Amino acid sequence: MANSVIRVGVRLIVVALVLLPAIGLPQDRFPPQTRLQEALPAFRDVIREPAKSTAQVYCDGYRAALGAIVRADGYVATKASELKGKVEVQLYDARKLPATIAATDKATDLALLKIDAKNLPVVAWSDAAPAVGSWVATPGMFKTPIAIGVLSVAARKVSPPSGALGIQLDVVDNIARIASVMEDTPAEKAGLKDGDIIRKINGKEINGRQHAQETIRSYEPGDKVELVVERDGAEQTVHAVLGSLTILLAGERAEFQNSLGGALSDRRSGFPLAIQHDSTLRPAECGGPLVDLDGKVVGLNIARAGRVESYALPAGLVRETVEKLLQAPLAGNPADDMLVGKTGQAEGKKEVH
Repeated sequence: MANSVIRVGVRLIVVALVLLPAIGLPQDRFPPQTRLQEALPAFRDVIREPAKSTAQVYCDGYRAALGAIVRADGYVATKASELKGKVEVQLYDARKLPATIAATDKATDLALLKIDAKNLPVVAWSDAAPAVGSWVATPGMFKTPIAIGVLSVAARKVSPPSGALGIQLDVVDNIARIASVMEDTPAEKAGLKDGDIIRKINGKEINGRQHAQETIRSYEPGDKVELVVERDGAEQTVHAVLGSLTILLAGERAEFQNSLGGALSDRRSGFPLAIQHDSTLRPAECGGPLVDLDGKVVGLNIARAGRVESYALPAGLVRETVEKLLQAPLAGNPADDMLVGKTGQAEGKKEVH
């Protein structure tokens, strides 16, 4: 009964604030983001309990991510790719404790941290998938949520971006000859030149144009590759750090426009399953719980992906992954043993690689 009253109250307050212009007030005096900020206090009851199971993760003294307490004896789930240097966890009761990285999972970008603590309040998971259009909130370390929003896309796979060098290959199929090197790309920075013939990529023999395309696109942006190229009859070895095929095709301007609402997470794609909502989160505010109006955790925020796009791993996937990761420290295996191999998928139609 209490939860029903909270849900009805929250909806009434949010509707009133969001629809202020409809009652005759100028819309520019109450922009959408301002109205949502005004609605945050309405969600205090919603996040009261889940906030106690939320943790702040520090790396070298800086706020790096949020976390969710997943076991009472000191296990905290968070976003793995944000972890660097000395890791500490601050609990809702203000205790700040050193943490170790017990295990990580590359596919989901989840990490399991271990702190020396007992009898911690554990997140209450939702057993039902949230409906598109439902309100969600992100609890932090305060009485009001960090952000609220609406679930906009149901759980789906978020494919990883393909890696790219920034070259165009000759149209001849049986040879991977570089026809042109694009300016200010990984290929140019690595010293590749027009006319170079790609013979090997990371030790793998390259048999023609299509094979070179598929091999490059099987990697992700940021991956380092070693290329053996033939130039003027002699073989040379060059090293490159791959860029994003999406950015090379769409251009930096498109990426800039996508980030106008604030900084984006470095790792913001390549998830086996994610729900999308329009809450405005900073990258350092990912890693913690996403809750429905009952205060149940429907997912773990995993990335700020765009101006109005934030991703959360669904609760079921998080619970499944956490159970797997818990076996690593318990069995005494190093965290790297739990890393899941990456996959690559070709993108786009233009012949840029």
